[in-house]
Amino acid sequence: MSDDAPGEVVAEFSVLDEADIVTSDEDDTVASAVEGEYTPDHLDEDVQDERDRIEFEMPEYVAACRYCQATFETEEDALAHEWNCDLEPTGECRFCGGTHIRKDVREDHFYSCAEAEQHARQLKRGSRARTMRGQNATQGLAALRQFLLPQEHEFAAYLKWDKSLKTYFGLVSLYKMHDFEEHGNLRAGLEYGGEEWTIEFGYADNPGLAVPDDDTDLGPYDWRLEDVPEFLVRVYPASYDSWTAAKDDNRKRAYFRVRPRWPGVESKSGKSIPNPHGILGVDVETRGSYFEFTDYPSLLYHALAELRERQNAFGWNSFTEINAELCHPDSLHASSNITDAELYVRAKKGETGKVFAIDGTLHRISLLLSRERSGYAKSVRDDTGCEGYYHTATICAMRAAEVVGGHELPKEFKHYHVRNPDAVEGTPLENPKIGVSYQNSLYDDVLRFKDVESLYKELEEGLLNVLNWSDLPVTPDHQKYVADDYFRVDGEARMVKVIDNPLPRIAQQQDDEVRLFAAANNLYETDVSIADELVTDGGQISPADLAERIGVHIDTVYRALKRLGDLVIHEYGHVELASKHIAEGIVEHIESARRSVSATLEEATEDIIRADTYGDGDGPWERWLRNYVRERADNREDGRERLELAPQATRQEVKRILRTGAAKWAEVTGNDWKQFAREFAVVGEAYDTSAPLTYSFGELRQLVG
Repeated sequence: MSDDAPGEVVAEFSVLDEADIVTSDEDDTVASAVEGEYTPDHLDEDVQDERDRIEFEMPEYVAACRYCQATFETEEDALAHEWNCDLEPTGECRFCGGTHIRKDVREDHFYSCAEAEQHARQLKRGSRARTMRGQNATQGLAALRQFLLPQEHEFAAYLKWDKSLKTYFGLVSLYKMHDFEEHGNLRAGLEYGGEEWTIEFGYADNPGLAVPDDDTDLGPYDWRLEDVPEFLVRVYPASYDSWTAAKDDNRKRAYFRVRPRWPGVESKSGKSIPNPHGILGVDVETRGSYFEFTDYPSLLYHALAELRERQNAFGWNSFTEINAELCHPDSLHASSNITDAELYVRAKKGETGKVFAIDGTLHRISLLLSRERSGYAKSVRDDTGCEGYYHTATICAMRAAEVVGGHELPKEFKHYHVRNPDAVEGTPLENPKIGVSYQNSLYDDVLRFKDVESLYKELEEGLLNVLNWSDLPVTPDHQKYVADDYFRVDGEARMVKVIDNPLPRIAQQQDDEVRLFAAANNLYETDVSIADELVTDGGQISPADLAERIGVHIDTVYRALKRLGDLVIHEYGHVELASKHIAEGIVEHIESARRSVSATLEEATEDIIRADTYGDGDGPWERWLRNYVRERADNREDGRERLELAPQATRQEVKRILRTGAAKWAEVTGNDWKQFAREFAVVGEAYDTSAPLTYSFGELRQLVG
């Protein structure tokens, strides 16, 4: 929301017939010098002739919008614009009185309004009961509390300024003034944000742009360079003697690579360089660490201003000045975009196991919220340096909303230590970081710099929810979090969408689907064949391809997909399993399902004969066997049948399944639960332990008894 007052009204839309003629808002110094002045009768004839020429050549407009100052040549265009101007005020904030315009999202303002937060705190203290219109606002006030403040970490963007080519030529002039061969890069001091910094100015060794053609329109600039140099502006703490030293020590720093842009710009190899908006100015590749995301345009602006001051020190009579104002943060071009951003907190070592465990939050995010074929999902587990050394879960944009509703950006959730954990033992750096970063390569759209606040909000909410789902506090807690040189264990009262962990619910739903599949009560051989094909296939597959591979009519495939239900996703002409978690479950139960649907008459007869022990094929005991037992072996020396259970997530889950099986067996046979241990020997496996789970007669009897 802009706080700028609306511009002067040139003409009301309602009185267009009487509107004054106004000029274009294009920069024209001659026109601005004569506009609106009274012309006396004795004005010099040459001056009057020049004025007549200017007024004749200037386009005429019937009106200008009172809000955005856009001008219109016809009355119809003006009227059409009247009710659609994005800058038209449409309301006021009831707390701070600020004006809303069409482009504003009211809820976003409410989350950032200090007066609204103060009102919310008064409500929370119970000083007075009030209600607000809108369910979201009411829920936001109720949830207001001190949330942990994450720290900005890595950031990268392309910052662009139009009509700023003079700034580039000013850097060319400084480049010529300084003797790099003798003195190395030029250095200057800068005070920014209450800290002292060093600005280091240099040039790139491998500029990639071709010199513009002679017929290229560069405005008032004449290209007289044999090459197209690209300039490096580095900012790092004044306590370090070089950029490299600050980088090696992982200090707060920023890097700007300034390149010129003009319509039709090309590389030296003749490849066209993207410049869709025809910018005649600069495109600045930006990277940095630990600065606030919104600081980078301002930091470059102040660095350029300081470099302009250094030009005076050379004492040249004539040179092109570095015009920092042309690269003012408020003049940033709308096409500026963000390519990387990360927030993190530093948690106490030993308290973060639920983040990176085999059944922890990161693993479940990648396993449950990733389709088997569509989109992108990746999980990395690396414990080479130490436990929890480097673990990540990456999801694409299509799954972002399943983590937190309303999110749209692809993200990487991570838990990681420094490169050499042993070297920092006993310092705050021995504690791991938990972070979330924006993944530009997985985003089909472009994240504009103007959306930096929305980016921060998504990263913040994604990070706090991962902490919450891992049983870590989302409020400042010095028992769980550790401060470092940049991250502070501080909080701020604000509105953040922290929700209950959806992952167990999603896992349970998918497990239920797999169990129904394994039971195969209403499935056919075609259904099992399709599931098997989807598990083993290496890419997207269409219903027609499925029909051809398993040798059935395509109508049969469609009926099978309908029976498989939520196990599969069928859209846009292709079929896939709903998640990797489901895929793993189907791998585990595929043979059981195939055996169930292809049971012969002899097998059915054997089931009837053994019904007094095992129940019929549709009984609870038989279903338990199909769901959880992957192998059975008779005639053991001790007279017990051996049951090998399918792997489970935890030992507790194995025990729960065993007790359930004993109950089902007792229900069918009418025997006491304890007799289960006399009939069966059980071997299990759990992901949270590396050793097989073998239960002796006594252990099994005690467990099920």
